[in-house]
Amino acid sequence: MSGHDDVPDWAPRNLPETGGPEAPFTFLGASDPGGVPDGYEGVHRRAAHGGAPRRPEPPGKGTGEPFDAFAEPDRTPRPPGPAHAAAKPAGKRRGFGGGRPPRRVGGILLGPLAGAIGLVLLTGLGVYAVTAAGGGCSGDDALDVGVAAAPDVAPAVIRAARRFNDAKHEVDGRCVRARVRATDPAAVATLLSGKGVAGVTRKPDVWIPDSSLWTKLADGSGGNGTSGEFTRLGGIASSPIVLAMPRGLATQLRNLGAPEQPSWKDLLAAAGTASNAEDGPATGTDGSVIPPRLFRLQVPDPGRSATGMGSLMLADALLAKDPGGEAMFAGVVRTIRAGVAASVKAEFIAFGQGDTDRYPVALAPEQAVYGYNARRPAEPAVAVYPAEGTIFLDHPVTVLSKDAAKVSAARLLGKALLDQATRADVQRLGFRAPGGAAPAAFTARTGLNPSPPKALPETPAAGVRRTMQSWAQLSLSIRMLSIIDVSGSMDETVAPGVTRLQSTVRTAQGGLSLLPDDSELGQWIFSTKLEGDQDWRELVGVGPLNERLGSATRRQLVLSAFARIRAKKHGDTGLYDTVMAAFDHMKRTYKPEYVNSVLLWTDGKNEDPDGPSLEETLDHMRRAYDPERPVQVNMVGYGSGVDVNELRQIAQVTHGDAYVAETPGQIQGIFLKAVSRRVCEPDC
Repeated sequence: MSGHDDVPDWAPRNLPETGGPEAPFTFLGASDPGGVPDGYEGVHRRAAHGGAPRRPEPPGKGTGEPFDAFAEPDRTPRPPGPAHAAAKPAGKRRGFGGGRPPRRVGGILLGPLAGAIGLVLLTGLGVYAVTAAGGGCSGDDALDVGVAAAPDVAPAVIRAARRFNDAKHEVDGRCVRARVRATDPAAVATLLSGKGVAGVTRKPDVWIPDSSLWTKLADGSGGNGTSGEFTRLGGIASSPIVLAMPRGLATQLRNLGAPEQPSWKDLLAAAGTASNAEDGPATGTDGSVIPPRLFRLQVPDPGRSATGMGSLMLADALLAKDPGGEAMFAGVVRTIRAGVAASVKAEFIAFGQGDTDRYPVALAPEQAVYGYNARRPAEPAVAVYPAEGTIFLDHPVTVLSKDAAKVSAARLLGKALLDQATRADVQRLGFRAPGGAAPAAFTARTGLNPSPPKALPETPAAGVRRTMQSWAQLSLSIRMLSIIDVSGSMDETVAPGVTRLQSTVRTAQGGLSLLPDDSELGQWIFSTKLEGDQDWRELVGVGPLNERLGSATRRQLVLSAFARIRAKKHGDTGLYDTVMAAFDHMKRTYKPEYVNSVLLWTDGKNEDPDGPSLEETLDHMRRAYDPERPVQVNMVGYGSGVDVNELRQIAQVTHGDAYVAETPGQIQGIFLKAVSRRVCEPDC
């Protein structure tokens, strides 16, 4: 829990506003969760009330209604749009995959061409449509089973429910009627947690989220009496999380010699997520042919999207056995946070736009790639399946009701959701069957591999909750005061042509590049008697990195300050005075919406005979520490002269820690470890 309210850390907080109960909603499968087109209303209302929806026209024509994955498509071709500015023409070479998807295979339109049954926003955020009852039960005696289905798979669930209702199943002499609503899984998870409401006010009898990750978060949360009481009936559709990239980029990587299935390590390094240690993956010197910082990674918000959540589980699983895994996971979180997209659909928008910095790539469900290509974009997407495997979105059928009759009815519905007709419907939407069987249209020409990728082991519920709590804490904006030791010993050479101070400053510069603009940072230096009898000096005050101070931003001023830092000849280390002053300053200016911390870099121990003692320093810190306004102090010691016990005693009073490095490569890795220390606050 965050400590500031009763909403769980993983729960979505400020969810997007809706247009009210009558606002129309266009559904384009997983590639479009949330778009609202203009002038699209009548077809939805007719479908919701049982009437036949009129045949939709292609986007851009007529009313702007979406394609229907279960209807005959219009064959009017689309005009080509601009290709990705940086991508080279793929020609006939397919690379990771290429070509444009055919519009039809066996009379079936390719892709989740959305809106299979027109969907209408019904009761606020998260609930989009209600099925017609079909030709089944009638009258007040019917046993209604309420089903909340994830929007990407809802069209297939709606069709299955119609068939189920037409069959007039009975339980205890009562006719069973399924009513399906396309519902945002995050909204249901928030309701089930018992800690908030995000547009869904009534618990469904059956829940079909896009991933079991949601059920693992909700089950055991203790809300609404749900702990350990879910009945799971298996998944109805599956879609692996892949790295989607423009086809031209995929072709260029193959031309560079990249394997068809590169490693996640190389792909994440190319997106800038690494520990930045020397000769590590971020430097491009580890043998990878993929240049570093080539990609601009986009990921849906993990707090609202199973794809984003699955990306975190993926990173956690891959880094679990790495000695520097905790620090590297913090780097992954920062990269994801910097590239959070509003939705899966939003990830693909950049594929058709020029980018002068990096190529856009997206962590997305395979089904979203299928749906994107089915709309015949000028720059199709290719799904890259990394060698280590991936996480699958499994769309589990989960019974939430405790009523025995409804549980029996839900089991009957579960069988209907696993029959051949429903399997065909989910494949029309671009999903794999639960066993991994792909639609016939999955080929290299459509940017997809029909063979299922390796599935990574499932994350247990406790691991899901732990990882999402780490995300909630690590993704908070940082408010940090950085303090660098400039005593005379920092001028010693630690590598050819590199002093200890230069190595420290380079690490601080690299750390600055990882901080998003909404972070707050300040920079001090310290030794002894830098300003009169004061052992520290402020170079840049703490504030937002993107704030303009005169003609430059604070980020630019900090970089400029780094370039001017010099060691004080014969200067000693006024450690105690400085750390107390820094702690008091950050507590006095505390901001609750940030993680408030001090990061002090030093190569020695306190050498100021006129300053306070260690006991006086510890006593001051203990009395000043306020768990309601926590300020964490972390220390990075560099060199053989560091008294780590002394540093650790001071840091641990504030639930921080101290780390010691002997080489430039070690100090770079330790920096990220020190920053990631806030994962466990305030219980470190």
